[in-house]
Amino acid sequence: MKKLLLSILLIPFLLVGCNKKNKSGGEEQTPEVHYIDVSVTEVSLVEGETYQIPINILNKTIIICQSSNEQVATVSHEGLVTAIAQGESTITISGGKDRFTVFVTVSLDEAKDSLQIVMPKTSYNIALGDEYIIPLSVKYGNQIVSNPTLHYTYEVEGIISIEGLNVTTLSVGTTKCVVEASYNEMSITSSFTISVY
Repeated sequence: MKKLLLSILLIPFLLVGCNKKNKSGGEEQTPEVHYIDVSVTEVSLVEGETYQIPINILNKTIIICQSSNEQVATVSHEGLVTAIAQGESTITISGGKDRFTVFVTVSLDEAKDSLQIVMPKTSYNIALGDEYIIPLSVKYGNQIVSNPTLHYTYEVEGIISIEGLNVTTLSVGTTKCVVEASYNEMSITSSFTISVY
């Protein structure tokens, strides 16, 4: 009877010593289970731009995406961010026990309201008597303006005359030309050189 009682009392001590050991002799830890993984922490966007957050979904996890400031940036259930207005927002992505944040900065689309003159080069050689069209375009934001107002001034008068984009040669020589483009109550200038031979 004493032997049986002693055996029963020793069972808890024997069980404590039965934990699994790893190869180095330490106790094995239960591996941490991950549910989602997000590889980015910061995103910079301009107004109107969208960005898909790369979310790696593990173990068929349902994700929840939230924006801290929806006036700056919104986010869909799948992690598609839409930049609304200039400012900052934090996107939180949760899935299972995992939680990630992506810091979003939205800036103004400066090209949206800008006017620019686009020319492939700044000097042209034209033979006297030839007809020539200046390869010039005016852009408002990212759109080409179809009928901008163009005004030309010449450093040396009497060599050329330009109407719209059409160049008329008048005599041999070289002149610097300044073009002013106007559109939507904005104006911009650019210069180029024409040599007539």
